[in-house]
Amino acid sequence: ATARSGIWPLVIALGATTVTLGLVTTRAFFVVGLLVLIVGAIEWLIQGWSERASADQAFNADVRDVMADPLELPVIAAVGAAVVVYAFSRVMLGLPSKSATVVAFAVVAALVLAGGTLIGLRRGVSKVAMTGAFSVAGVALIAVGAFAGLNGEREIEEHHSTAYIAEENECGTEETEADEKASQTVAAKSNLTAELIFDGSTLRAEAVGYEGRFDTLTLPRSNPHNVLFRNESDHHARLVIELHPDEDAEPAAPERICTALVDEGGVQLLTIEFDRPSIAVQSGYQFTVPGSDASLEVVVP
Repeated sequence: ATARSGIWPLVIALGATTVTLGLVTTRAFFVVGLLVLIVGAIEWLIQGWSERASADQAFNADVRDVMADPLELPVIAAVGAAVVVYAFSRVMLGLPSKSATVVAFAVVAALVLAGGTLIGLRRGVSKVAMTGAFSVAGVALIAVGAFAGLNGEREIEEHHSTAYIAEENECGTEETEADEKASQTVAAKSNLTAELIFDGSTLRAEAVGYEGRFDTLTLPRSNPHNVLFRNESDHHARLVIELHPDEDAEPAAPERICTALVDEGGVQLLTIEFDRPSIAVQSGYQFTVPGSDASLEVVVP
């Protein structure tokens, strides 16, 4: 049988060129080129095998389809879906604001709905017209996604959390971004270990299952504990504890943790876990309230 001409040698050459380009530019080009090389080699192998099935080219083409279609169709569908999703993501992240993103995709959704309705009402639309319309839409989406990707993502403002201000050692009396609109209530299902009450000058603990308020709190090591901080003073306050973590531990524990600023009469939940006993820490563990002398010793056996 006469061998048919094919594009796979050209595809392999393109993949090799892309791999070479990726070696001197970015890893993305290298990965894409490697995938193109693999696909081209497999397709060329299948084509070469099918051309030796018989002397009938039509039969050979059918044999090739039987072998390749179960592999090609899912891969093509997956690649197509990935391209669409990635293009959409680039457009979404490239628009100047969240509001613009909502408006843009509302318009796109309306156009898709209108197009589907039109096709449904006019059942005589030819396959050529539908294929052309979908092709134009796909090319437009890829082009817009590529343009948005090259322009880069819009600047997204970082939202600070209590973990961030603790890491930056900003657990003081000043209000930070992490304190804005912070919740001042805690659900009843929080499985509390203890409750710490700050009255403006002293910090006392109420342990679950025990009556009275205590100057010290004993917490087991290596277990997470939910501690409720209640602010009964006449000003906002924050609960802080230095953890003195083991520097050799993996992953590294935070040096300190703190709550957001708690308003008068508000509460905040703090989840804490100790990786070393109190005896291993020179100054021990203490809950403190910045801006006051209030503190409460924590004993970790």
